[in-house]
Amino acid sequence: MPTTPRPEPVHRSTDWARSAAYVLVIASLTVLAASGMNGWPQVILIGLAALGAAAALVREEYPYALLVVAWATTAFATQVLLIPALFNLGVRRKGRRGLLAIALTFVLLGVVAARGERLVSVDGVDLEAWTSVGSWLLNSIVVVLVPYLIGTAVAARRDLTDSYRIRAEHAEAERSARAAEAVLLERARIAREAHDVLGHKLSLLTMQAGGLELNAHAGGEVVEKQAQLIRRSARAALDDLRSIIGSIETPDWLDSEATERSLVPQDILGIEKLITESRSSGAIVDLVSSDLTTPEMLPEKTTRAAYRIVQEGLTNAHRHAPSAPVIVSLAGSPGQHLVIEVRNAVTDPVSETERPGHGGRGLPGLQERARTVGGELTVTESDSVFIVRADLPWPAADTDQTEASG
Repeated sequence: MPTTPRPEPVHRSTDWARSAAYVLVIASLTVLAASGMNGWPQVILIGLAALGAAAALVREEYPYALLVVAWATTAFATQVLLIPALFNLGVRRKGRRGLLAIALTFVLLGVVAARGERLVSVDGVDLEAWTSVGSWLLNSIVVVLVPYLIGTAVAARRDLTDSYRIRAEHAEAERSARAAEAVLLERARIAREAHDVLGHKLSLLTMQAGGLELNAHAGGEVVEKQAQLIRRSARAALDDLRSIIGSIETPDWLDSEATERSLVPQDILGIEKLITESRSSGAIVDLVSSDLTTPEMLPEKTTRAAYRIVQEGLTNAHRHAPSAPVIVSLAGSPGQHLVIEVRNAVTDPVSETERPGHGGRGLPGLQERARTVGGELTVTESDSVFIVRADLPWPAADTDQTEASG
């Protein structure tokens, strides 16, 4: 798994503040070390300190530059600049090369130990009485290891803070992506609802307008009756469109259940109304429900799915075979399945884009709707008869009550 790179500093002001802190520390240590010098040694030390300050400004790109200046200062006069240099090396955490640099620093301190400079003093302890190795080791630990380990701890803290920030950003991005996906899915669902509702109404309007055209010379009373029928259908379509738009404008428009309840009848009478509307538009539609028992016990989701399946089946029949008879069959009982069939003779073959699996919003959408309630929908054509068949689950009555109480 690839490691996440350390992010760049978020605020530029933080970089400048840290650089200023490095320069201030280098200047302070140089002043302390140069206070006991005069002449050219003091000038050279100040010059080396200036180089160290410049190296501190580019410490991220060139972490060893400050250490090289500190080595030169240590060889010439004082080891004080090793403290910020090794702290910076610990912050950058250069792995094996960093350890090699620490080892070289230990060697350098051993070489210059004869100068007698020590940055460590302990009250009550005579370091001069120690062996040269012991004194060098104590001085090296304080000058080299302690700054390096503090720098490493600071780097670990920064990494931890950065990891928390990255996790928070990823979590926020994931939440935004999920929210965007939910919006897209809901838009697709509302588009499907609009297709189902308006497609059916417009197919009825098309049939009614065709009937008006055929009956144009049948007399004023027939024409007026047909025009009134068209007006009622258009008004119903407009009302359904307003319901869809209104469901989007409400604060809980992402509640798909509430949106669908406002558009779909919650009982089997809605299917009978669909068939009545088709008949009043001039279609020949028969409803066969003799094998359907206790339809009032159908689950709400199953009823809505059944309504949409019959609605789209009628729409498809009216669109492609407006003059052909349509038979709608409903059968089933609690504990078994609700079986729905919409049959019509084929007079205008259905295009491939309307068949399941070809990306249309009609019949392919019905397969998805059937699957959401645990059912199955098939579309077949046999002996010039187009058949839409759906098998939807119908739990037993005691199962429904148990789920309702749970």
